Amino acid sequence: MDMQLDLFGGGAPKLVGTGRSFPTHRWYFTLLPPPVIAQDMEYFALRMSRRYGVRRPVRAARIHASLHGIGEGDEIPADDLDAALEVGEAIRRPAFDVTFDRLMTLDGGGKGRSGRQFPTVLSCSTGQREIQALHADLRREMLRRGLEGGPSNILPHVTLWYDTGSVPEQPLSRPFRWRVRQFFLVRTTLGEARPECLGEWRLGR
Repeated sequence: MDMQLDLFGGGAPKLVGTGRSFPTHRWYFTLLPPPVIAQDMEYFALRMSRRYGVRRPVRAARIHASLHGIGEGDEIPADDLDAALEVGEAIRRPAFDVTFDRLMTLDGGGKGRSGRQFPTVLSCSTGQREIQALHADLRREMLRRGLEGGPSNILPHVTLWYDTGSVPEQPLSRPFRWRVRQFFLVRTTLGEARPECLGEWRLGR
């Protein structure tokens, strides 16, 4: 059976089966880079994907750093969405700086296994602990409201593409940096380029 990395997995990447049809929608909390940074990441992904023979890198409108999944499928219960919005309102965290400065493939120990695709990502040095703390706060508030808690830890990253091959881990000569001042609740729809923003919350100064 073909496998791929779970979008919302953290720590050691989790493998999930792809025998079922791809979900129509996904709902999740996320960080979104400023548009100029997202565009620069797309250019970088396009350039590197050509180098490694990858066909479909992520476009700027879809570039993000996942914080916590809410659900996936055709729909989620309205009560779950209301609870997720309450979770966003409950978070109190200061703004922070983030630096994505390393290219790597998260393979879950599966390099070289035929038919399996894994994400090549940008990982961060600056801001990693702050992203993990924000994830922990979201998870705690979700559990308080009866929502699925998911993994207790995440490896912060921005996915650039999925492919059966991998790239050698390497530092970036020009890292991507920005000040994280807000986080978002979004819904992505299969076949649509841009996610729908359902909620946005500012972080403290």
